[in-house]
Amino acid sequence: MNVNGPDCCGRSISQREAWVTGIFNQVKGFIRSYDNVDIKTCSSLCATSLKNSYVRGQVFPFINIPIRCREKELLGLYEYFGDQLPLSDEYIYCDFVVHSIYYHEKKAPADVKAIEERTRQILAARGYEVLNFEDGMATITIKREILENEGEFLKMLKYLLDEAIRIQADTL
Repeated sequence: MNVNGPDCCGRSISQREAWVTGIFNQVKGFIRSYDNVDIKTCSSLCATSLKNSYVRGQVFPFINIPIRCREKELLGLYEYFGDQLPLSDEYIYCDFVVHSIYYHEKKAPADVKAIEERTRQILAARGYEVLNFEDGMATITIKREILENEGEFLKMLKYLLDEAIRIQADTL
């Protein structure tokens, strides 16, 4: 396998590790400056180790970054989810996690459906197209090109995070 050969979304596999690490560091820095101690992300990217692989020390070279509020999933940025949400040269994915569905206990199906519909309305009103809504996660796309401009990416990330927090209040 030639890691400097064919590309994946404009980067060779060897270039992607540094790129993904850079995106993660931007998100991590943004979370530190967000001024909300309840909002966190993972402490590091998943890297191979002696226990979980044969070849050690490499980061899995795809964006897969959670953002949590009070230890509950809130927002997720990722590049693909199998055949259902395939890898694209045009965009990445973002999930809004709706706590009142995702973490519900014994909620009536009609109540879950009403909350899902309310969430769809909120996101549509903000100009988002929901690709998928399953198990309390509403998936939208983010244009991949925005990741190349740190200022624009961080501005968009703030908007998405603010929106995710508002959704929790609007869907209780």
